[in-house]
Amino acid sequence: MGQADVNVNLWLKDTKRFADLFNAILFHGETVILPENLHPSPETTAVSLQDAQGKNVVKKLYRDIIMNWQDQAVLMLLAVESQTAIHYAAPLKVMLYDSMEYAEQVRVKWKERPPRLSSAEFLSRFQKNDKLIPVITLIFYYGTEEWDGPLELHQMFDLGTEKNHAELMKKYLPNYHINLVDVRRLKNLESFQSDLQIIFGMLQCSQDKYALRTYVANHKDYFQKLDLETYHALGAFLNSRQLMEINVEQEEREELDMCKALEDIYNDGVQAGIEQGRQSGIAEGEAHGKELGIAEGKASHKKDVARQMQKLGYSLDAIAAVLRESVDGISKILAVVG
Repeated sequence: MGQADVNVNLWLKDTKRFADLFNAILFHGETVILPENLHPSPETTAVSLQDAQGKNVVKKLYRDIIMNWQDQAVLMLLAVESQTAIHYAAPLKVMLYDSMEYAEQVRVKWKERPPRLSSAEFLSRFQKNDKLIPVITLIFYYGTEEWDGPLELHQMFDLGTEKNHAELMKKYLPNYHINLVDVRRLKNLESFQSDLQIIFGMLQCSQDKYALRTYVANHKDYFQKLDLETYHALGAFLNSRQLMEINVEQEEREELDMCKALEDIYNDGVQAGIEQGRQSGIAEGEAHGKELGIAEGKASHKKDVARQMQKLGYSLDAIAAVLRESVDGISKILAVVG
């Protein structure tokens, strides 16, 4: 597991956020799961299997987050698997995780078996009236690319080109669906009652640096007073090593200001672009002579700054503001550069 996923998982383990995530996805925002009814469950699942030689082999899988939800008669396991990249075998991955949870439940029940069992129960290692605790797993995907991986096991099969035969075979092939939560493309953010609504809203405009700065400024009451876990999670969401490292040594601070951190990163990028453009302009000017170089150096300076800022993800409005040009003028400069 990478550092980004670790930071996101630590943030999502907060029971208020975890409950809000499942309430929004499962119950369309209705408060059904209460934070106080959530309890951490072991994140390591192991199952003992026999290999080809008949030897017992222990297989282990590690869950990102799994909670035990107990509400009166309802008992359920709720799990989250964080993904910053598309997983093209996600249905198989989730199926293995969930089935190993079920296998572990059967093993535990077998250890607690009563002295008298029918032959069928003994063979099954499962009593006639036994029930499994359901497991619901969400894939929490926060990558920038739109998910184009399979959403069910059937999509991972090649059943040939004969459509009628394929449909018939599907009836006999067990399927397994995944519950994908693509947080950058979620609709109905008002279903979230916690700060998930603010964070997911931020992620949906994070590809435009200018829009991101505007969004953060409009929610500065929240972003100026972040706890350390949220701060590091935002570094993972934005794929920003600078955010993940800023103020790490000041862990005793109760609140961290993301507004200032983003502004510093923005200004550093602008200054780097300006300096690179200035150096390029000077070099080109010297090569073409003093008088001609001054004129062309200024033009080259603007071209290089505009191109550098565009690569960094700044909007045309932001580039125009820095270079004191019109948006049309910047568009023409970038068109010439391209």
